[in-house]
Amino acid sequence: MADDDVLLEKIANHYLFYGSFHSDLGLYNGKMGMVIFFFHYARYTGNSLYEDFAEEFLNEILENLHTETPISFKRGLAGIGWGMLYLIKQGFMETDIQETFKDMDEKVMEYNLLYMKDRSLETGAKGIAAYAHSRLSVSLQGELPFEESYRQTLYETYPDVCPEQEIWEGIIGHNIKAESLSWKAGLGILLKDI
Repeated sequence: MADDDVLLEKIANHYLFYGSFHSDLGLYNGKMGMVIFFFHYARYTGNSLYEDFAEEFLNEILENLHTETPISFKRGLAGIGWGMLYLIKQGFMETDIQETFKDMDEKVMEYNLLYMKDRSLETGAKGIAAYAHSRLSVSLQGELPFEESYRQTLYETYPDVCPEQEIWEGIIGHNIKAESLSWKAGLGILLKDI
């Protein structure tokens, strides 16, 4: 077994045992990141057990979302929504897009990208814009999310928000060596061709 495969197996086993105790729902350090890791690992190994865990964690996330969940990309709705849209694009999940994302879309429109002082990806306007652009990219023809004025502001303020590679580098590029048993390190291996 190759070194990468051994490390991936250790990471997967660690999060199989301890992942459900993790309280952060977010993309960067929480369950949404684990969900993405497990879906990719299931595809990599061909073992549906990991897909079952990914689905279980995703259900836990959805059950724990509420009106007070922060909007941020790092720990909140924008990142969770972006992660779910990523899973749809990768063929890991299917859903009624309009129904699933309706509440998130409404929450996102509460934030005016023009006037947000924090413009960062992790906690500010760029993260919300990353979600909105991703959401628009999976819309069905004629069923665009967000009001026209919001889409116009989005395109004017953030016409070309983060490419996926920049997002992944932001998520998994945070001192992976210090977190050798993290799902981020595992994603770094699984997505090394990003």
